[in-house]
Amino acid sequence: MPTLDVRSHRGRTQIRGALRYDPKALLSQERLALPLPHDGKIVVYGDNDASAEQIAQRLEEQGYNNVAVLAGGFEAYEEAGFPTEEATQEQPIPGVEGAGIPRI
Repeated sequence: MPTLDVRSHRGRTQIRGALRYDPKALLSQERLALPLPHDGKIVVYGDNDASAEQIAQRLEEQGYNNVAVLAGGFEAYEEAGFPTEEATQEQPIPGVEGAGIPRI
């Protein structure tokens, strides 16, 4: 189950295995073609529940059918003692200028 870290500023740590995406890019692209399952569960956490909800809604509009927001976000997850790891690099969003992926 993919977990998306869409916080505005990358923290030092993240949920183990999370994929980091730029929230502004996710909201501004006309069409999202992310390497995520359209029918599998996707969990999103951001700066707060409202920002994560906005990203989740955007993903649903783009055909990702099973998106959920992690209640309480990263802070609640970390406080519960679940596994974290050093933050990874931001994932490119296909079609975004300068992301290293050509536009079609």
